[in-house]
Amino acid sequence: MRLRENLVPPAGLPRAYALVSLIFGIGVGTFITGSTVFFTRVVGLQPHEIGIGLSAAAGAVLVCSLPLSSLADRFGPRRAWLFGVAGSAAGFLLWPLARGFFTFLAMIVFFELVNGVAQAGRNVYLIEAVDPETRVRTQAFARSWLNIGWSVGAGLAALALAIDTRAAYLALPLANAAVLLANLVLIARLPAGPAGRARTRTPGERHVFADRHFLAVTVLCAVLLAYGTVELQVAPLWLLTHTDAPKWWIGVLTLVNTVMATTLQVAMTRGAHTLDGAARALRLGGLAAALGCPVFYLAGATSGVVTMVVFVVAAVLFTLSEMWQSAGSWTLAAELPPPGRRGEYFGAFRMGNSAIEMVAPASLIALAVTTGGWGWLLIGGVFLAAGLSAVPLVRWAGRHRAAAPAEPEPALT
Repeated sequence: MRLRENLVPPAGLPRAYALVSLIFGIGVGTFITGSTVFFTRVVGLQPHEIGIGLSAAAGAVLVCSLPLSSLADRFGPRRAWLFGVAGSAAGFLLWPLARGFFTFLAMIVFFELVNGVAQAGRNVYLIEAVDPETRVRTQAFARSWLNIGWSVGAGLAALALAIDTRAAYLALPLANAAVLLANLVLIARLPAGPAGRARTRTPGERHVFADRHFLAVTVLCAVLLAYGTVELQVAPLWLLTHTDAPKWWIGVLTLVNTVMATTLQVAMTRGAHTLDGAARALRLGGLAAALGCPVFYLAGATSGVVTMVVFVVAAVLFTLSEMWQSAGSWTLAAELPPPGRRGEYFGAFRMGNSAIEMVAPASLIALAVTTGGWGWLLIGGVFLAAGLSAVPLVRWAGRHRAAAPAEPEPALT
């Protein structure tokens, strides 16, 4: 019964929102899993060209995230969400025609930009459609169902890779386009209400970059988001280069992460719908990652089954960090922005995430892998400092938000 409560959202908007995430996950999982092969076999790219394109796309997000996310405030979150998903669907329909690096570059940047609009619209829509506790639980359900969809999509991509024909590879983006078109129908059927209508800005508003309290929280959440770089890039490289664990154990670690994130995410959000609860969640996330780093380091000094067990322990700690960080950051990104400017503030929040995604891979790999391992302790120290600073920093930002002049919800148009 308890497992069902953590997996099946209540009827109504929470279940509809989770269904959108499930279907989206199937499409994205299908394409992303087979994307490297698609880019090399169909588009005709070299591996280094893929890396350059992905870095350029991250840079575009960093520059354009704020104005694009502000469209959710200007035109209404549901309309922005629909526009972003429609743009992505159109792009995936065009992927089979892409040839060469410059076409790939234009396409991958386009995708990141329209995804930014869709993400802002989706997040602001949920923030304004339900109360805080329901919102955080709904986001948790959506994340769990997204993981399920991603796993299904990965299986479909594996089938296409096994078939190993050009037609099978062309089916990858077309399948995602079909899924996105289905999502458009589901999103259009969600209730509109105030969360679906446009706003007009009020005069005299300060720019988000003048809100140093929110920016400080953004940096904190971005630093803790580096758990993803450790899970997806640093830990696998460490396993391959400095331990005797078998290569296939990376798949087991991924399975551990997926099962935990699918079954426990909702339970891990309890109490995180308030600013104090979110701060505690971030603190726990930082401490879990700080503990996980020396455990990864230990794996370089063990052998055989012991090494494999040590990796599982570290993976569990980092998955806990992931779930706590997610729960805390959802609330902070929703509660700290002023009314009517949530899209703009979400854009600034996403800029912090993009910045860490650009900086973390090279820096953390250099620290953990190329140092022979002692860099794991430095990485752990960063997570520890972030975790310990979470509560006082969030309370400082919360006091500023409470003391700020009340801003009414902007007029609807």
